[in-house]
Amino acid sequence: MTLQQYAETVYFPNIKTKKSPSTYKGYFNLYSKQIQPRIGELRLSTCTTADIQRILYRIDEQEELSHQSFLNINSVLSTIFTHARRSGTLQGPNPTDGVEIPEGKRSGKTHKYTLEEVEKITNAVDGLARCAVVVAAWTGLSLAELRGLKWEDIDFENEQLNVVRTVWHKQILETKTEHREAAVHLLPNVISELGEHRKQNSGTTWVFEGPRIFPLDLATLGSKRIKEALKGTGVEWHGFHAFRRGLGTRLYNNGTPIETVGKVLRHGSGSEVTLKHYVEIEEETKAAALQSLPRKARK
Repeated sequence: MTLQQYAETVYFPNIKTKKSPSTYKGYFNLYSKQIQPRIGELRLSTCTTADIQRILYRIDEQEELSHQSFLNINSVLSTIFTHARRSGTLQGPNPTDGVEIPEGKRSGKTHKYTLEEVEKITNAVDGLARCAVVVAAWTGLSLAELRGLKWEDIDFENEQLNVVRTVWHKQILETKTEHREAAVHLLPNVISELGEHRKQNSGTTWVFEGPRIFPLDLATLGSKRIKEALKGTGVEWHGFHAFRRGLGTRLYNNGTPIETVGKVLRHGSGSEVTLKHYVEIEEETKAAALQSLPRKARK
């Protein structure tokens, strides 16, 4: 059996029932675009570390990818071989072990909305779009979590909401991890915005409900309506996830410990993911850190 045959007839059909649709799509797209065109007739049973290394080097020669992208490619390959070993199809070591991951190109910074940008975006829109912006900016909910909100999930009296589901495209799913089910505290401005939005949309089940009694496509709302509303404001639309990253950055630069920032964002893997992907240390924070040194050390 070739590597391609195993991947497409065994591995991907198997994980399709076990992974979330977004994770499965990410794996399969990466395989289809970067791996499948380059594995040729490689046999699963005789594939070596040198073969995998050549694949990665070939991609590096032909594509401008970041180091993280190469890590992801190697991870997909590794999971395919691990699956084959566990099923008894492959004997011996995983050939992805020990490969050198290309440095790739330097990846650009992901955008994190500043407080000023949040305020300008909020003032530029109204109705459902404004409510979605306020909730996203001040709770750190992901796009799928925003779409999965029902009114029954919001406890106005105790000023919190519970994330119990996500909506991805047209699928209603469980939360990504157990940690993401933690209750989310709601600030007064969020409570006020949600209360007004509910008055204007009485009788709805979903907080951000579309015309077919199903969550609205907030990504399209952002790329069209919100993006259009921002013309002339000096603010560019970078999607809803930039609100989540922006909240993490603002909390950290305001002195919140990174472990607490991770808990607010409901990360379950310690502070590493939070610090790497959701926090940008501002110049003022760096300067303040240096100024906090004992006076003798600064002479």
